[in-house]
Amino acid sequence: MKKIMLVDDSELFYNFIREVLKREKIEIEWARSGKEAMEKYRSVRPDLVMVDIILSDMNGVDLIEKLKKEDRDAKIVVISGLDKDYVIEDALNAGALDYIVKNVPVQEFRKKVLGYLNYN
Repeated sequence: MKKIMLVDDSELFYNFIREVLKREKIEIEWARSGKEAMEKYRSVRPDLVMVDIILSDMNGVDLIEKLKKEDRDAKIVVISGLDKDYVIEDALNAGALDYIVKNVPVQEFRKKVLGYLNYN
């Protein structure tokens, strides 16, 4: 079974992710902060990490850098409501595979996530 870790402080968004992916038999771990994400990453070793840029304890770009130091092969995608070119560039330069804006259509979001889970 594939595993995703969502790093986002919004329970509403976590529930949305679970609903969108429920038929895919994907285990979804939820971390509400950067610190919690680092702890869970070490034990869960997810196939994909989805990170929000705005977290309660650190910037999402900083978290991407920390995760990449921990595991240079970590697959990380940003999923954020923040749609600023300089933030997108920073996230991609830090090692994110993609930057998905939260208002993307549901089917497009689902397709992208499933694609990253099958990415070698």
